[in-house]
Amino acid sequence: MDKSSRKNIISALITVLILFGGFMVYKVFLAQKKSTVSEEISKNERRKVNVQNFAAISEPNVIEIDGRLSAHERVTITSKVQGIMQPGTEFKVGQYVKKGDLLYAIDNLEASFNLKAMKASLETAITTLMPDIKFDYPDAFDKWKKYLNEFDVNERIKPLPQPDNEQEKYFIASRNLQNQFFQIKSLETKMGDYFIYAPFSGVITETNVFSGALISPGQSLSTMINTGLYEISAPIALENLKYVNVGQKVALTSRELDRTWTGKVSRIGTQIDDQTQNIPLFISVNGKGLKDGMYLKGEVRGTILRDVIKLPKQIFLSPNSIYTVEDSTLVDTKITPVKRGSDFVLIKGIPEDAKIVVGSLVGLFPGQKVTY
Repeated sequence: MDKSSRKNIISALITVLILFGGFMVYKVFLAQKKSTVSEEISKNERRKVNVQNFAAISEPNVIEIDGRLSAHERVTITSKVQGIMQPGTEFKVGQYVKKGDLLYAIDNLEASFNLKAMKASLETAITTLMPDIKFDYPDAFDKWKKYLNEFDVNERIKPLPQPDNEQEKYFIASRNLQNQFFQIKSLETKMGDYFIYAPFSGVITETNVFSGALISPGQSLSTMINTGLYEISAPIALENLKYVNVGQKVALTSRELDRTWTGKVSRIGTQIDDQTQNIPLFISVNGKGLKDGMYLKGEVRGTILRDVIKLPKQIFLSPNSIYTVEDSTLVDTKITPVKRGSDFVLIKGIPEDAKIVVGSLVGLFPGQKVTY
């Protein structure tokens, strides 16, 4: 056997030995490997949930409101005339005044002289007409003479004598007497504007003038409020509107003062807020301790809600649905909300024996098989 053949035989034997050794190692590792598949049959486990029955009840319908007090009557006092503010009529902020108290007196001396001048002009005009009246209308002479004798520029003007016939009426009208008379009446009325009186009892909240100041027509003098009656504008949800009526009593509370007052629903607004879908409720209230701008909270007790079920808010899937269990299956159940509170919802539309899922809803889905 030559040298070349011997090398080939040795190579073949080595190859066979390597293959055999690899096969034996594979058998060893195969014997040591454990199966990752459980020999036990997997079980279809069901999620356990907590369920609860809720009985129907009659629930007082309490609607919570809050808002700031504002005076029911608030007026800005302005001047209709021009003149110098007279001394002795200075009111300070916070000062209480009674209805009819003199608030401001404006110098009216010039206006008074103008009024007397116009009265004197009318007196002269009538005096000038007396000869014509005596000649053309002798029956009317005595009444005009009596009117002229009683005429006083320092007194309020009296109505002109009534004509006895059309001819006298036309004659008086042609002499412009009625025009002068009504101009005088207008000035007499305006004289009252130089003295400004309190329109109601209340408190001065703002003042803008002092004695000696020149007052102009339309100038704001002060602001006052009526402290006998206040009002709150409180928004409520549109869904609660059907439970509120004008005249209902409202319990109002100040947390800062630890005091309570009883108000009354005076009117209901008509304008709905586009963003919140709330509507304003106006509540009138009076009593000691109330201040303009005070923040109050309150409760409006509406009609009793009967045969409703009270559910905690956290068990709701959506505003109008909850989970119930029927034949061990989760069901997305639609409900009819009657009223929503801060942490509860009053509903109708499901039987009292319904198995309502309470607790965590994480991982649950409609149609899921559960135990309870």
